[in-house]
Amino acid sequence: MNAIARRYSAMTPLLLLALLAGCAGGASSMNLDFSSYAHQVTDGTVALYWNCSRPSPGIVQIQGVANNPWMVAPLEDLVLRFYGYSAQGATVVRASTMPKEYWINTNAPSPFTVNLQTKGAVAKVDLAYSYLLANEGGGRFGGASEAEHQNTANNICSGLGP
Repeated sequence: MNAIARRYSAMTPLLLLALLAGCAGGASSMNLDFSSYAHQVTDGTVALYWNCSRPSPGIVQIQGVANNPWMVAPLEDLVLRFYGYSAQGATVVRASTMPKEYWINTNAPSPFTVNLQTKGAVAKVDLAYSYLLANEGGGRFGGASEAEHQNTANNICSGLGP
């Protein structure tokens, strides 16, 4: 066995341990029960799951996770924008948040929470979200580029009540 082969065979156990350690860290969609969330929306790239509650008068709390269940490229810069409306259709609250992780890798859900401090009764809450997704080979010079995606979901806290 030559010197190079001995060096690589000695490093194999270390590389295997490093690979296993990398797989063990962080949340995985394999150990997260998405059925515990009352609401969900997906656009074929990102999947959002959340629950709505009223922890105190004048507050609507939305807690959930953002997941990238299918794409090899990570989702980047996911921004969630929430709009609360009165029964007459007037905007009574606006808020935005981002998931904990800036890059959301495949099957690595990232949590988010937002508290909507309402000015009056909220009859419905809508969501607008946007994110970047890397596209290989789509750049001006043949390199990677990013495409922005935007979507909406209406009445995301249906059944919450006053």
